[in-house]
Amino acid sequence: MNSKVKIVGVSDASLGYGSPQIPMFMQSLAIYYGTKSMIIEPDTPGKPPLHDLYPDLLIKRMYTGIHPYSTAGRIRYIMAAAKEINKLRPDILVIFCTYSFPVLFKIKYRPRFVIYYAIELISMYGSFDIMMNRYGAPFVDLVIFPEENRAAIDIERCSLHNLPIVIVYNSAATLSQANYIVHPRQRNGRIISAGTIGAELTFAEYFLHEKMQSMPIDVYGPFEGIKKKELAEAFHSLIGNVRYCGYVDLQYLARIRRHYSFSIVIWNPAVERGLYAPSNKFFEAISDGVPPITAPHPQHKMFVQRYKCGIVMKDWSFDSFYEAIQHALKIYGTEEYDAMVENCRRAFLEELNWEKQFEKVKPFLKEVR
Repeated sequence: MNSKVKIVGVSDASLGYGSPQIPMFMQSLAIYYGTKSMIIEPDTPGKPPLHDLYPDLLIKRMYTGIHPYSTAGRIRYIMAAAKEINKLRPDILVIFCTYSFPVLFKIKYRPRFVIYYAIELISMYGSFDIMMNRYGAPFVDLVIFPEENRAAIDIERCSLHNLPIVIVYNSAATLSQANYIVHPRQRNGRIISAGTIGAELTFAEYFLHEKMQSMPIDVYGPFEGIKKKELAEAFHSLIGNVRYCGYVDLQYLARIRRHYSFSIVIWNPAVERGLYAPSNKFFEAISDGVPPITAPHPQHKMFVQRYKCGIVMKDWSFDSFYEAIQHALKIYGTEEYDAMVENCRRAFLEELNWEKQFEKVKPFLKEVR
């Protein structure tokens, strides 16, 4: 990193398995400043490095010896990341998620510009992180949130009122992807559900319901939560039309998703992070021209209604879920479905693409150019 402007980002996750906006944001910053950027990532067990997928980025993986999402593992990761930053002394430092926020208390100098990209709901991490964000706010120059309601909650709880705020939707696909939308008549006729599989957060039990077993649904993703062992056994034992297809990386999903007819997006609204979901898979489906079947999360509902590009469930109940799937299968292959696909394309081209989202950030970057 010998260019004039040095940029380093501290990720809360191993690249390639989620949060595609992390590498996209760092690549866009590098292009804007005419340099290269580095991302520091944790070594997450079961998620080997995928650095070859990001040839334009410098990636430093921190091996902590303890799972990075344990308390001790988080501390080790923060200390290792801070040590690297103190050595590199970047001009621009990007902190992804409150998980990485303690780095700001461990570095020995003040970067020229600190961007705090609050990918996850800050208050989800508890009272310690809320207080930490209050104390650390003076070290931050710009805060980015992916959803308006999450921003309102965390600005108030974490006392971020005096900082510039930008809402950047989780639309990490670039405009070039619009050319790869599969024609509606060439789809496989099945519905995809890709992402975390958990009883507490994503209503995993809905897919196991007897009434669902005739539905053409392919489920991808890792099992999480207190019932993950039982869920894994149940999903691996499915013999109906609902199929569990394993846990695959983002690149594989990107190749197969566009061949599906619909994409399911549902999170449990009992917790704020679920109610105010700014789901990556929602925006990925739209960018691929795959109409989402979504619960009435405020942001998702807003875009589906604005562009008529999907199906919104009446509520979060199983009956509403089942009815939405039935409706999707009923209209598949009709002019109504074709219009949804075209409206996904329109939503993507007009608003829900990465270029449009990053434009919101550019005015705040001029002062450090």
